[in-house]
Amino acid sequence: MDFAFSEEQEEFRAVVRRFVEERWPTAEVRRLADRAGFEPTVWKQMAAELGLQGLAIPEAHGGQGFGFLETGIALEELGRQLAGGPYLASAVLATQAILAAASPAQQAEWLPALAAGDLIAALAVDEPGAAPGLAGIATKSRLDDKGLHRVSGAKTAVLDGQNAELLLVAARAPEGAGLSLLAVRRDAPGVTVRPVDGLDLARKHAELELDDAPATVLGAPGAAAPALERVLDLGAIAIAAEAVGAAARCLEMAVDYAKQRIQFGRPIGSFQAIQHKCAEMLLELESARSTAYWSWWVAAQEPADPGALAEAASVAKATACDALTRAAAENVQIHGGVGFTWEFDCHLYFRRAKAAEHLLGDPIWHRARLAERLGL
Repeated sequence: MDFAFSEEQEEFRAVVRRFVEERWPTAEVRRLADRAGFEPTVWKQMAAELGLQGLAIPEAHGGQGFGFLETGIALEELGRQLAGGPYLASAVLATQAILAAASPAQQAEWLPALAAGDLIAALAVDEPGAAPGLAGIATKSRLDDKGLHRVSGAKTAVLDGQNAELLLVAARAPEGAGLSLLAVRRDAPGVTVRPVDGLDLARKHAELELDDAPATVLGAPGAAAPALERVLDLGAIAIAAEAVGAAARCLEMAVDYAKQRIQFGRPIGSFQAIQHKCAEMLLELESARSTAYWSWWVAAQEPADPGALAEAASVAKATACDALTRAAAENVQIHGGVGFTWEFDCHLYFRRAKAAEHLLGDPIWHRARLAERLGL
């Protein structure tokens, strides 16, 4: 079996990398840090010229009809420059949630706008004080006297919640009959979205409060748990893809600086201690890249056993986040004192590393989950 990328996939990678370096470099990330986190014109350009927002959306709904391999490539290249804005939230998490849980009519309503970049959506699962996953969900939905669904509760770490027009909220079905996924308009009555300052300057997130907000159930009420489990696993794989790209960029930055920085009359890259740091960064990066690519392949195959996807997600998320944390920290150390300053990009990657660790479960949580699944 050939696990190598095809010529078309490698060309796609080159096109995405060129676009990101030209239109969304880290200088642009810095400029947008105090704003929405993305430039709407570039976001629309991503959709119109590259079709990135619609990679996983069927062609019948205006998308490209590709699988998770192509999505992973795009995420890795966006991660190299800490770019993408609401891409993870809308084009991955929300889009996959709609594909997994929504009815055909609902998919026809929302997916074309998502693919065109006209609609931004966000997935709201995590709750204050609750562990990652679905077990801690306390948000509740109910039917009012007119037979309409309403939802109440609090959500935290909602990626790009302040930028989303459509919020996809995981909640308990009436009388505890399973989990439902409900679509809520951000401007609906009873919806409060509070932007929250995060460690990662390149990624926006918000807290969400729902007070009897009107909602539309995706698919059948109380039947969303399997779809949500799949979406969260795909989200962990997506974060691993971004982390691999960011770790690779950290290694490039460290090596380039080590070649240029002169100390005691020669480049610091000639010192064995610096060489060891770079070699260890490369070793962890290649391990993370292998596990990430394997997880993309598993996701693209859509295995009948959901446990295979869960295992791949936990391995990839834990390995890639550990590699990025190591690479970002060593990059700062190799740069020395200037690595801590605002003028250098090192701290942006270190911020991404620490924030990505805790998003959708940290490495410790994923290793414990994997051990439990394997019966260890």
